[in-house]
Order: sequence, then C-alpha cells, then structure tokens
Amino acid sequence: MRNGIALVTAILGVVLVLVGAATLWAGALRRAEDPSVGRSDRSSVVERGIAMAARLPGGERLIAWGVALLALAAVASGAITFSVTATAGTN
Repeated sequence: MRNGIALVTAILGVVLVLVGAATLWAGALRRAEDPSVGRSDRSSVVERGIAMAARLPGGERLIAWGVALLALAAVASGAITFSVTATAGTN
C-alpha cells in the first residue's frame, strides 16, 4: 500500500511539473508572436493547444505543487526518513 501511494504521488508530481513547464513555455510563445502579422481564421491544432496552455493560471504554482508532491512521494516510499529519539538519563 505504501509503495502504491508513493507511485501515485510521484506520477502526479511529475505531471504537475511538466504541465507547469508547458504553461510557462506556451505563455512565452504567445508573447513572442507579432500581433501585426495577419493570421488566418483557421488555426492549427498546435496553435490552439499552445493558446489553451498559455491561458492556464500559474505555471509556477503548478511546478511548486509538483515538487511538493515529489517530496511527499520520497517520504512515502522511504527514500527520506525522519527519526526523533529521546533519552532520559538515570543518574
């Protein structure tokens, strides 16, 4: 069960990081376009996909949540462990 949770969390983290990067990339492509150049009314599938990805909010936020999920996946899989010990002296 623990490995399953780690796997799902890692997959979601990677997907969020990739979508955040694609959002930032698409936003940069949309800003780089020259609005003075006449364009046809029919746009290609790639252009529509870039336009849709550019409208997604907060690529940085998606990347941050992806990194947080990847850290949780590392903790859940046991790659990162935390231990707290307490000792009491008997002098």
